[in-house]
Amino acid sequence: MNSIVNQYFNKSSLLNIKNKVYSQTCLDLFDFQVKNDLVENDITSKIISGKYKNVTANIVSKQSGIVAGIEEVVFLINKKTHLKVKQNIKDGTKINNKDLLMQLTGDPLEILKYERTILNILQRMSGIATFTNSIIIVNNLKTNIASTRKTLWGLFDKKAVSVGGGLTHRLSLSDEILIKDNHIELWANKFGVKRAESQKYILDFIKKSQVKKPFEIEIETEKEAISLANYYFKINISVPLIIMLDNFKPQDALKTIQIIRKQKTNSKIVFELSGGINENNICDYDRVGADVISLGALTHSSKALDISLSFM
Repeated sequence: MNSIVNQYFNKSSLLNIKNKVYSQTCLDLFDFQVKNDLVENDITSKIISGKYKNVTANIVSKQSGIVAGIEEVVFLINKKTHLKVKQNIKDGTKINNKDLLMQLTGDPLEILKYERTILNILQRMSGIATFTNSIIIVNNLKTNIASTRKTLWGLFDKKAVSVGGGLTHRLSLSDEILIKDNHIELWANKFGVKRAESQKYILDFIKKSQVKKPFEIEIETEKEAISLANYYFKINISVPLIIMLDNFKPQDALKTIQIIRKQKTNSKIVFELSGGINENNICDYDRVGADVISLGALTHSSKALDISLSFM
């Protein structure tokens, strides 16, 4: 993988429970889900309340896919419940119908208390991982694919994409500089200039600020991309520039990238394609030869994997 792409787009090493930010995200999401489920006011469990012997429940896949969320669920069960958990499979493993993922042992009422929250995590994350992996494998992609920030569950969704073989892109607004369309318009209005001139002002600011990491700018036309690249070369910014070609048709993206790469074959410019890309047209974009293709569809259009819990 291109080192610039890896630095800017791949944050998967931060998405594990050893990372305090991520582990706290796990705890916060679990608490949010449990609170909204009003588990302490479970009127069904109150009807059958009483003392029960400990039981074991199996969590089983009901369809094939790529499993994700195992690390998170095991962590949460150990941290937040009195249940014992036996992990039977690792994240990223290809699973089939009736595969045993894990077993929970403890008070059956406590298992029922957290059943839905546990399954929601496994189903959503496994669904995203499966969808991501499927797009890569079915289309035999040569270009890296990445998620966007169009996520319902934030870092959980990003983790699931990485488990499926995709890149995370930015995890938050604090990660990397990404100057999007609205930022450019703000600067254009602030200084009373057109978009192209606004982009030059932004590059001037980047150089003056001595930014140390790769930065990204979203552009809308071939003319904008070429102008931006030329000015980047002209003022000799030392850090890599990532140009996001937003809502380009494949043939237009191909032409734009070829023109810029011919100017300086050893340049530190990276190209990302984004906007309107999905599993139906990604093959066309894969042939463009960009460095990364980002798809909001990975996290906002995937289907949950069918996973169930039942007592032995």
